[in-house]
Amino acid sequence: MRFYYSAVAPRGQKVTGSLEAISKEDALRMLLDEGLDIEEIRQYTTIDFLKENFKNLSRKFTNVKLEELIVFTRQFATLFSSGIPVLKILERLSSQNFSDKLLTALRQIKNDVEAGLSLSAAFSRHKNIFSPLYINMIKVGEEGGVLDITLQRLASILESDLETRNRIKTATRYPKLVVSAIVIAFTILVTFVIPKFANMFARFKTELPLPTKILIWINKFVQGYWYIIIFIILFSIFAFKKYKKTEEGKKKIDEYIFKVPIIGPLVHKIYISRIARILALLYKSGINISKSFDIVSEISGNETLKRELLMIKEQVARGSNISSAFKRSKYFPPVVSDMIESGEETGNLDDMLFKVADYYDEEIDYSIKTLSQAIEPILLIFIAGMVILLALGVFLPMWDMIKAFR
Repeated sequence: MRFYYSAVAPRGQKVTGSLEAISKEDALRMLLDEGLDIEEIRQYTTIDFLKENFKNLSRKFTNVKLEELIVFTRQFATLFSSGIPVLKILERLSSQNFSDKLLTALRQIKNDVEAGLSLSAAFSRHKNIFSPLYINMIKVGEEGGVLDITLQRLASILESDLETRNRIKTATRYPKLVVSAIVIAFTILVTFVIPKFANMFARFKTELPLPTKILIWINKFVQGYWYIIIFIILFSIFAFKKYKKTEEGKKKIDEYIFKVPIIGPLVHKIYISRIARILALLYKSGINISKSFDIVSEISGNETLKRELLMIKEQVARGSNISSAFKRSKYFPPVVSDMIESGEETGNLDDMLFKVADYYDEEIDYSIKTLSQAIEPILLIFIAGMVILLALGVFLPMWDMIKAFR
């Protein structure tokens, strides 16, 4: 039999769910063994089934926020460095005030670790929440016996990613507002104002100016074929996502992204900074250079750079210096190979890799600060085009109307 329950966890968090049991008493005993304070327990109904499935569906399409993941990682590292066993940490964190999706994953991870899986293997079963970077860093911490240090460094990387995202959002906020305002104004004029001009001119049998004709055509097209437009947009998004999941599609898109004006160079710098920092962390943790390149290629986030890093790894395996291998790559600027060469000569490769990351962090910061300035010319051309079209479309017929009255 299946039973629905509502209970309070040891740390005061309310939990609901269902479980299989022989009887109600057996179900009650199982829940009490987990340390839950039972509020309600009853036989499972069709309504409970629908609610649970809806909850699972909404959980599937809800993403765990990066801020939440950072807090979880910091707490995990702090508790682990205090000497608390992993299972106890997972149990404690699974009763914290995290999102339902993350809490469900943590409970499953705890059960998997109890069943004998390694921590990284348990985390790898939830790739929709934890990135390859996250899973591989945990694996490195497990193998090197420095899980607390690795988690702290991982949290720092995630915080850096979050800060970069927030700065890009801030830099692009003004252009987004301007474009949104223009689009709204265009929609209102085309939908409500221009059709009235068309009716007035029809009465006077006066020919409309070309800009007004264009706006009327847009209005009629949208009103007559709005469902086709929505279908094309949705189909394009679906086809793009499907293509991106293919090996060839990901390869082409990841290669093309570096060629996109303004955004491409910024994305390239972000990738180089991340690669250098993670490579430094792995090298400092005592992971051999070949294994480090394997890991960093998997978590690079870009198929083009992944192939490039594996090629560098092969050259190093054949006896080449790391700096020489980086020099042969067209995706890593000379400053990277020069700084790595200096690190190899002085025996401070990890420190120089950190300096490479810091150097590119400064470049990223400058690029983000000047991002709005770089977008301004494109924005001005777009606004000017829209304003001219709207102004001509509205004022030319008004001028012709005045002449007709005279």
